[in-house]
Amino acid sequence: MAVLHHAFRCPVTREFEREISNLLAAWDAGDQARLSAVALAGYASLAEREDVQTAFHLAPDGAVSSWLQPEFISPGLAALTVLAHSFIPLPGLSASGDTNHDLLANQLPALGWSDEEIDLLVRGQPIETMLRGYTVSARRLEQGGFKHTGGWTPGRMARTLSARLEQLALGIPPDADEAAREAWLRLDESNALYDARAMLAPLTDDDWLVTAITH
Repeated sequence: MAVLHHAFRCPVTREFEREISNLLAAWDAGDQARLSAVALAGYASLAEREDVQTAFHLAPDGAVSSWLQPEFISPGLAALTVLAHSFIPLPGLSASGDTNHDLLANQLPALGWSDEEIDLLVRGQPIETMLRGYTVSARRLEQGGFKHTGGWTPGRMARTLSARLEQLALGIPPDADEAAREAWLRLDESNALYDARAMLAPLTDDDWLVTAITH
């Protein structure tokens, strides 16, 4: 089975903030039944979103329906089901080749990228990291048993990474050593640089980049 990298733009709107506030209020109150009801309502809105179902293992015949019940629901899964209806598809890092996301992860270090930058480009942060920016509660945001809630990268950081990729696209850096030259050529020949630039180009500071890797 092919390995695919999926990407979406999640705009931060008033509706986004209202939905986050609503589900976090249920979590902060320890109201699992209410959190489950919010998540189930969000999940019902995804019936026609096969792209989202595939990327995050949300197909109706899968295990997600069990994880949405009050005894298992987590704030991360609730947030995913509530927000995913607004996800706008982006070309993922496997648009030109299903191993291009791995190629980027393996070759960008030779071009001066840090592990953190690469992780934000390819995998993103846990959804709980995103949620922490919207809560003032002392209650810990636990991950829960359902792990397919995507990787989340702030739009501002995505824009920073985009600028670095655009600079790389201009050509091999003049001060590049042999390892850097080889890395650049591999990324260019595979269209991995193009895929990454295409993924990030539509994002604004007021978005989240949401990614997933399926096997």
